[in-house]
Amino acid sequence: MLYSSTSANASAPARQLHYWPCELLHVFTLELAARGICVHEAMMLGDANYAHQKLAQATALHDPTVDQLVLHMLDYFEPPCQAG
Repeated sequence: MLYSSTSANASAPARQLHYWPCELLHVFTLELAARGICVHEAMMLGDANYAHQKLAQATALHDPTVDQLVLHMLDYFEPPCQAG
């Protein structure tokens, strides 16, 4: 599940995920809609698997504008664990 960085969880461990800024999510949704792909914003915020699927679908378009959005959005996911 994604968590808001401005909620009471703001002091929670850094490993948690954060919501995308509204403007970023709206631009992503509109860019994909313009390419015939429906994105459910609430699902993007509440279901990490759905979000990953839509980001992968967007990446498969090989569109430079969408690719930049995807890269920016991936910054909001937990970084991969490093073997220690």
